[in-house]
Amino acid sequence: MKPTKSLFILAALLLAPTVASAQGYYGRGRGGGGYYGNPAPAQQLPGGFHNRQGRLIWGFSLGLGGMSDRGGDIECAMCDYSTVSGEVDAHVGGFLGPRFALMAEAQANIQTLSSDRFTGQTDTLVQSALMVAGQYWVTPQLWIKGGLGFANIRVDTSYYGDGVTDVSTAPENGGAIMGAVGYEILSSRFFAIDLQGRVINASYKGIDNNVTGASIGLGISWF
Repeated sequence: MKPTKSLFILAALLLAPTVASAQGYYGRGRGGGGYYGNPAPAQQLPGGFHNRQGRLIWGFSLGLGGMSDRGGDIECAMCDYSTVSGEVDAHVGGFLGPRFALMAEAQANIQTLSSDRFTGQTDTLVQSALMVAGQYWVTPQLWIKGGLGFANIRVDTSYYGDGVTDVSTAPENGGAIMGAVGYEILSSRFFAIDLQGRVINASYKGIDNNVTGASIGLGISWF
């Protein structure tokens, strides 16, 4: 065997491990988890929690329930049918940790007080609130929420067919406290649908009364 050919074979044998190591080095970088690539963030954290840290949260919910004040349940005195209150809320904020989000939350509870089919007049109690709320995931799907803020209550009078709504009483402003619990029946890192229960209580010094709204509903959130 010629000396030149022997040296070539020996060099190839010596360099083979180095080439293989380099291929692995750059291959890991191209895959996003090596030396030159940022590793992809984990989809889940220990305990099965979704990794939503640093993400935006926004969504809304709709519910049905009842309202009451210090004197008792709020009902429709002139209705010949059972009435329930409607609830709607919306929230937007961000995750300060993988299990905790801080957000602004708006909520309204609506209850029919009277309905006269002869005159077409309907009186509706509307309680709205704007709050700062914190939501904490106890488990990957079970969460609790609490909020504090401002509330407003008024009675709207509308007349069937004319499309006009008047405020029949001067609105009152007060403070609001809210609590909620929910369970994500569809749960992912970027989207969730939950069943939730809510209770909100507002105190109004001007009318010396507290008004409470409770509801059970369905919520949707994007992350």
